[in-house]
Amino acid sequence: MSPRPAENPHNRFDAALRLAREERFAEAIASAERELDGSASGGDAAASALAEVARIAQAVGNLEMAAASLACALEVRPTHADLHYRRACVLLQLKRAGEARVALDRALEINPRYVAARIERAQLDASEGFLGEALEALRDLARGAPLGDSEDFHKAMGRADRGEWDEAHADFGRALESREDGLKQRLARSDSLLEDEDFARATTELHQAIAEHPAYPDLHARLARIELRQGHWDDAAASFGRALELNPAFHDARVGLAVALEALGMRAQAMDQLGLVIERDPAHAEARDLQARWTATHARAAGETHRAKTT
Repeated sequence: MSPRPAENPHNRFDAALRLAREERFAEAIASAERELDGSASGGDAAASALAEVARIAQAVGNLEMAAASLACALEVRPTHADLHYRRACVLLQLKRAGEARVALDRALEINPRYVAARIERAQLDASEGFLGEALEALRDLARGAPLGDSEDFHKAMGRADRGEWDEAHADFGRALESREDGLKQRLARSDSLLEDEDFARATTELHQAIAEHPAYPDLHARLARIELRQGHWDDAAASFGRALELNPAFHDARVGLAVALEALGMRAQAMDQLGLVIERDPAHAEARDLQARWTATHARAAGETHRAKTT
């Protein structure tokens, strides 16, 4: 239930992406930063654009610029675990293990159940000689069965047990890639069903995705938005609440929770949620817009009640 902006904020970063495709990475980063400077919106779009600049730079082997672009993205969205993880992977390629460890630890602080970060952290421990700690971390991960019955995952565990860490790394990568591919397919089916307004089947796809990836706050928030569209306010509030349990700094989910609470008639609680967002991110456009509109609506209602009492 987001307000419809006059323009898509992602379009503002097209110039940065064009520069990146021309391998003019420093200019691409500067372009993205200029577009964001002083803006009251577009933070998520800027972080996404800078992450894409990093991906392009990494693909052509310019790891320094990839790391720089991800660092800029994290200045915009410091609580996005995925950005910390991606930066850690680039730093490892650059042989900057100490910085990579800090980035992985931050990703896991934000999302302790981030499977890819846990695997990469364990492999970093192994590379630095902490084999016992690495194996225990991987066995703990295996006990949670985050990758289901993946053959690649079990093969990787066997190789790690035998000390074949380079081979294990490749198998872990294939296991994660297969897992993410399955998620992408579910989300694509859900999106297609939503376009046809088949909410029931779209919701089923998301419930299945959540069962497979319960630690992904974005999935809970995605489900909540569908529940908002259907007017299922209680369900939406619960789903946004779960997203916030997993990532308390997920501002868009907190705004969604405010929308659900307001629809349930819990205006004071809804305003409290908006206040928390604005306190931590004063430039959050949707939170500020809703706060202004609800304040004005409340003032009008109070005025009408006062006039009715005095006439």
